[in-house]
Amino acid sequence: MELNVKQSGIERRILTSTYRKTRREKITKRVHELYLRNDIACGWPTCSKCSFDPEARTLADLNNETRSSLAPYKHVLIVDAQCVLKFIDVFHHEVFKNTIILQSVWNHVKRLNPAIYKKMNQLYLDGPSDYFVYMNEFSAETFVDTSASLPKESDLEENLIKAVQYFQLHWKNSGVRPVLLCSSDEVRNKIKPVFENSFTMIEYVKGITNATDLYERLCDLDSKEERGRALFPEYLSQDEMLDGLARGIYKKGSFKLSLENYLEANILFDDATQWFVQGRVNMNRAINGDTVVAALLPKEQWTCPEKVIRLRDAEEQQAKEMLEGSEDLHDEEGIKAAKRTKLEILPTAKIVGVLKRNWRSYCGLILPANIEKGKRFLFAPSERLIPRIRIETSHYEELRGKKIVVAIDSWPRDSFYPRGHYVRTIGVEGERETEDEVILLEHEIPHHKFPPAVFDCLPKMPWTPQASPERLDMRDLDICSVDPVGCTDIDDALHCKILEDGNLEVGVHIADVTHFVRPDTAMDQEAALRSTTVYLCGRRIDMLPDLLSSNLCSLRDDGPRYAFSVVWKLTPEAEILNTRFHKSLIHSRAALTYQRAQDLVDNKPLEEIFDDLVASDALDAKKEIFERLRISLKQLMALSKKLKVRRVGHGALQLASSEIRFDVDPTTGTPIKVIEKAHLPTMSMVEEFMLLANISVAEKILAEYPDCAILRRHPVPEQAAFKPLVELAKACGFEINPQDGKTLAESLDTAEDPKNPMVNTMLRMLTTRCMTQAVYFPAGTLPHTLYIHYGLAARVYTHFTSPIRRYADIMVHRLLATVINADKVHPAMLDRKRLVKQTDNMNYRHRQAQYASRASTLLNTHLMLKANPEKNPLDSFVIGIRKNGLQVMVPKYGLETVIIFPATLAKTDEEVLEIAKQYIRPFQKVKVKLELVEKNFRKKIEVTLVEPKIEGLNTESIEIGSIE
Repeated sequence: MELNVKQSGIERRILTSTYRKTRREKITKRVHELYLRNDIACGWPTCSKCSFDPEARTLADLNNETRSSLAPYKHVLIVDAQCVLKFIDVFHHEVFKNTIILQSVWNHVKRLNPAIYKKMNQLYLDGPSDYFVYMNEFSAETFVDTSASLPKESDLEENLIKAVQYFQLHWKNSGVRPVLLCSSDEVRNKIKPVFENSFTMIEYVKGITNATDLYERLCDLDSKEERGRALFPEYLSQDEMLDGLARGIYKKGSFKLSLENYLEANILFDDATQWFVQGRVNMNRAINGDTVVAALLPKEQWTCPEKVIRLRDAEEQQAKEMLEGSEDLHDEEGIKAAKRTKLEILPTAKIVGVLKRNWRSYCGLILPANIEKGKRFLFAPSERLIPRIRIETSHYEELRGKKIVVAIDSWPRDSFYPRGHYVRTIGVEGERETEDEVILLEHEIPHHKFPPAVFDCLPKMPWTPQASPERLDMRDLDICSVDPVGCTDIDDALHCKILEDGNLEVGVHIADVTHFVRPDTAMDQEAALRSTTVYLCGRRIDMLPDLLSSNLCSLRDDGPRYAFSVVWKLTPEAEILNTRFHKSLIHSRAALTYQRAQDLVDNKPLEEIFDDLVASDALDAKKEIFERLRISLKQLMALSKKLKVRRVGHGALQLASSEIRFDVDPTTGTPIKVIEKAHLPTMSMVEEFMLLANISVAEKILAEYPDCAILRRHPVPEQAAFKPLVELAKACGFEINPQDGKTLAESLDTAEDPKNPMVNTMLRMLTTRCMTQAVYFPAGTLPHTLYIHYGLAARVYTHFTSPIRRYADIMVHRLLATVINADKVHPAMLDRKRLVKQTDNMNYRHRQAQYASRASTLLNTHLMLKANPEKNPLDSFVIGIRKNGLQVMVPKYGLETVIIFPATLAKTDEEVLEIAKQYIRPFQKVKVKLELVEKNFRKKIEVTLVEPKIEGLNTESIEIGSIE
């Protein structure tokens, strides 16, 4: 060695060279330099040969001599890589306390299976002394030179042997021995001649008394399935895929399964184009969300969607499902026969390989078997875009009727179903606590308790805001908040006053969360991970601890609060004369609900508005405050209407969605009644000023930070995306013009049916579905022409007004604070790579929170119908017509469902359905009966068509909540 560094623990240096051929056929040489150490601790806490950092992780000195009859001495377990890959979901069991995972095993799992690596890493983090990682590849005593290009399995075995032999010698006088657990008899038989204490994992557990359940579970996980004829094409090799991508033969994209037909999908590419995929064979075992490599089919094989509803719950029969390969390809044949009559073909592709699996653990139910005393079962995931998963278990009787978690292991070519294994039980299907947990798990909502390090970041109580020179004292202003009933995390408040020159001063005051959440603290990291507060029915998963979200940050009316204020000077016609931004100190005069604010605007007497306004010494003062707020709210209302007219005139869209809420019993969590959210003018009033604040802040931070401002864009939809809307409206006699936002808004305004007011609402709901979702992005990562927010007709837009519940707003607050010199720039605010990663996470968390909220609404519909069955038919509206069914919306519950019937009974012609001499048209009012039923242990809402009455029609219904 050139340097004398042996005193630092480095013993020797290893140089290895690799050679690689470039695309231009040149040979490049890469030299890898590795320093081997002699001071890496073994992990045994009482080892006299090693020195330990007092804060470093160690093993525990356990008395496990009597644990297993195969190892009747104090011992530490060492596992091979296949043990981790195959049995990771049982490693949390106390039997496996004091396990060493070698660095070579750790890295192999990380390379081979990211999903299992994530579990392994979490297991390591959660167990303070249960698992120890030994850096064998950096230790001079255990290093194995693998530069001779041995097979990977040989490398792993050599590393295992070298490590266990080292531990055996190293611990000779420590009273502890290493025990090697192997994944198979084959590996054990190879190693046992050189290391006697080698056993299979199943052998070791079999030698443990009272571990029958664990033994049976390991046997289930280890079972091998017989293979049959290949049903799917073989995937291309990694090299073949990469070469084809480089030559432009194949394209890489994201696989998205159709919500209406599980035999159809699209592959979405980065350039905003997409290819259509139809049939199991062409899908080739891809699962929704996988990153796939696809090849375009010859043009004569191109096809288009069938306009047929195909949902697994309706089509799959249990008797068929239980026999592997018993399903023929009648679906494929039907598709091939139908495509010849189709005119509007799409570029159609087949999948030739999968680059990245989107597999995770799934919640759902195990389905009953047709074969008595069988061990192979199908698992039905709650997420209907995921296929059935075949698992093996000896505990069906214990698992039936329970919501369980299953992980996918593989998808063999000879099976219609991926193969997986049981992970854990959540609870009894249908119980509120179980179903809430399923919603959170299925949508990957972080809902763990806040770590102690987060609470360490909170201010010590009691704490009160103090006036300071850097804050504008605005406590003299009549500021109030306007929110839904029961809101405790109050982000925003407003004020309005008339100036001497006849103009108006309007302020939007937003909770100053960044005063408490500083960059790169434990609290900031947790908030960045969660990215959003998640609202379920009767439950809220906070982004920030309750002390902040419902108290210190919340702009309540019980004392002063820190705020970040945007203040405009406006003309009476709502023209902006100037805009100011301040860190401020405010004192809200009242925390109003939308209804109370509306009553003030409507001149309702105070005594009728505030039934809690009882006589007191301060009564007159309170009345005076409320009368001043009444004047302020009326001025805000008048200005907001002018702002809205101007915004709509520029092309902003007024869309619609089905919004309901449940009154929930606080003690039992059972919904008592369902309430459709009524729209009040005060809601629009608040919305207009929040939009104005967001736009003003976006313009300010973009001007100062053109390369890293956090913005929100809503892409302009492709004209083709509006085709279903245009055709559906045309069938009802309306013309929708989606040429641009302005023409679309104007045509929606004119699409009114006096006899059926719901028509316009449903057209606006369907318009929403023609668009992609709005997303966060860092400025500078896209051309300026793509910054636009289409739905709001805004050139630039961001989120500033809800920092208690959105991390994006926290990031924007930090940028704005530096612009007005109220804070210093943190390096993370300018790190482009980090910003892109964070905005990707925010987009994902925001989307999942929306889906979780919808799933919670559907759950409460279940619970509501269970507690209070609907006796009478309900008004519903047809929102879609297919060859074999109807898509129906039930406004009372915000429920969307599919009613399926045999396609041979019906005819469709230009979106009109004819069945049994009855005609059903889009948006037609029908009546349906809702009933909660149980089939195969699964509770579902059965929807029966009551009017129009069609004799002899047997239907199957599928509840789908809101179409995502």
